[in-house]
Amino acid sequence: MILKPINNLDQFTEKAEPLMGVFASKKWLAIYGDQLQLIGIYKDEHQLIGGFYFLKTKKYGFNFLKLPPYTPHCGLFFISESTNQSSSNNFSKEVMNDICSYFTQQKSSLTILAFPSAIIDLQPFIWNKYKVIPNYTYRINLENSIENIKANFDTKNRNVINKAIKEEVIVTENFLKPDELYTFFKGSLKLAGANIYEEELKNIFLNFSDSSNSFALAATKQNNFLGVVFCVYDKNTCYYLLGGVNKNAGVAGINNLLIQKSIEKAKTIGCKTFDFEGSMLKGVEKFFRGFGPELIPYYTVNKATLPLEILLKYKKREIF
Repeated sequence: MILKPINNLDQFTEKAEPLMGVFASKKWLAIYGDQLQLIGIYKDEHQLIGGFYFLKTKKYGFNFLKLPPYTPHCGLFFISESTNQSSSNNFSKEVMNDICSYFTQQKSSLTILAFPSAIIDLQPFIWNKYKVIPNYTYRINLENSIENIKANFDTKNRNVINKAIKEEVIVTENFLKPDELYTFFKGSLKLAGANIYEEELKNIFLNFSDSSNSFALAATKQNNFLGVVFCVYDKNTCYYLLGGVNKNAGVAGINNLLIQKSIEKAKTIGCKTFDFEGSMLKGVEKFFRGFGPELIPYYTVNKATLPLEILLKYKKREIF
């Protein structure tokens, strides 16, 4: 098995997108330009059977390997032709061993990468002294009826949604233009104290987003803007990517109503799953939990040089 860089985005996405969806699409990965590292997994010199991606950056003299911002995982996929479970297990182990070796050979000062939820065999990373940390997202099965989905909402959640509707809050699509969405979310993330990756955020709205891969739903009252959510999707899954409320909204339940409408929209366009796209912050987790979703684990692998790890044990105890 051979792991080597892929310089042709089309070559990667042709194989990856049918398996991994929107976060392996050409339009999404183009957000990151030349800074994105695409790695192919080859059965031999020419047969591409898998791949993954990451960013390699440098800060304060340290080399970092990390996920592209606003992307939930490293996009790992690989295709096994085996129908025998033992052979399939052995193949998977070989792939993960080679991936672990590849990352180790990069000699990064800090590596923090998340894997798709389907990837559960991270033993090679444990054996090579990486920290393997469980993370969680929430998902709703959209193959259930919308009535059953809403019946699983927390009572308080349903009540606050109904109150917003009674206050004549209206949810519409395309209320904000792409540049207005960028400006709003840039400000919203700043107010929340979150990291803002301006170039990538701008690319999402101005270069990636169209009606075939995303939608934005805005809440208004008497044509006054109250809040907005932005979701991306593929044929299987709709992902809640960004959401925010106008700080002067003065109406309760805006986010709740917007998420309900996003779930309804995702079901209407044929998605099978609604993914809340990460639920690790305590307050956010509680809010998402109120929609009655299923808790889904996924894993990150973290490794740092010893001096940096000691520092991070104080700053980022949850990952080291």
